[in-house]
Amino acid sequence: MKFQADRDILTDAISFVVRLVSPRPQLPQLSGVVIEANGKEVTLSVFDYEVSAKATISANVEKPGKVLIQAKLLADIISKLPSESVSIDHLESRVQINSGSSKFSLSAMSMSEYPVTPQTPAGTGKVSGELFADAINQVSVAASREEVTPVLTAVMISANSKELSLIATDRFRVATRTIAWQGPSSEKEILIPSRVVGEIAKTFAHEKEISIGFAEGDKEIIGFSSGSKSVTTSTIKGKYPAVLSLFPTDTPHFAVANTADLISATKRVGLVVDRDKPLRYKFTASEVTLESIGSDVADATEQVACSLTGEENIVSLKPQYLIDALSGVDTEMVSLGFTSNPNNPNKPGPVLVSPIGSSQQYKYLLQPNLLVS
Repeated sequence: MKFQADRDILTDAISFVVRLVSPRPQLPQLSGVVIEANGKEVTLSVFDYEVSAKATISANVEKPGKVLIQAKLLADIISKLPSESVSIDHLESRVQINSGSSKFSLSAMSMSEYPVTPQTPAGTGKVSGELFADAINQVSVAASREEVTPVLTAVMISANSKELSLIATDRFRVATRTIAWQGPSSEKEILIPSRVVGEIAKTFAHEKEISIGFAEGDKEIIGFSSGSKSVTTSTIKGKYPAVLSLFPTDTPHFAVANTADLISATKRVGLVVDRDKPLRYKFTASEVTLESIGSDVADATEQVACSLTGEENIVSLKPQYLIDALSGVDTEMVSLGFTSNPNNPNKPGPVLVSPIGSSQQYKYLLQPNLLVS
């Protein structure tokens, strides 16, 4: 195999596929990128039995062929080459990379145990790349990081004829967002690992349109593609909890505050508490007082202006969970709706965080910690 390609185009393609390389591959070969030259094109691909990524570029192919190279090392080398043109030549067990006066020689990896990369399913519908990336960023923070319950480490995606719905939860909070979608209704719930869908969102964030395709076989997979780039991922099997039913239909008692001010105050007061400790938020008619709880090292309090509808309220919330919620709000002002606990009226119910005056259909439900007396 031998070809010449534009350095910037090759760098972009390699960066795209390397982003999806597994951080903990089952086999050493799965840390590699397959480069296949044929006709006037070169295709780069990675696959780890669960996730695949593929990018095709135009190139001057002198000799067709296929080779497997250590992905991250190759990406680092190509991105730092001095010339605008790159030559890659596979000779027996070595791969020669030349650009200007720079010359590299890499070992080719064995392809004997490398799996067959799955085909990308045909597009079922289309969605804006920017909208999809924004929605994933808002929702995926609420997915669980504990592998004990795999379904909760996923973002659930479902569709009707006009909208794509995304939901994530770790049992303590639920985030949901709907975005415009051009495609048929989906009667099933697709569960995608949050880490994977997060990388997919970053990868396609600047694309005008992403085509999404669903396929079934021995393993159900979902494919994302735009132009000459594509990604597939296996879905997680299992029944997702019916978390949408937890969202209140109405919150007559709520507070409205400046989003940025509340984030900044939460970050400052949160400095003096351990990561898993909550802050106390006391809402009155004209302000919310933030107060650290139970720290032997330091104390902190701060007030943020707010307007309250309903009775005064006190809730204890984990600062990072609230920051995650507020970071998804795209408006200057945010609403925090208060609910009652159906099982115990003496305890606060979940807090509903939602933007004020936004066209976004974004909601975040956060379960307060028990109040500390």
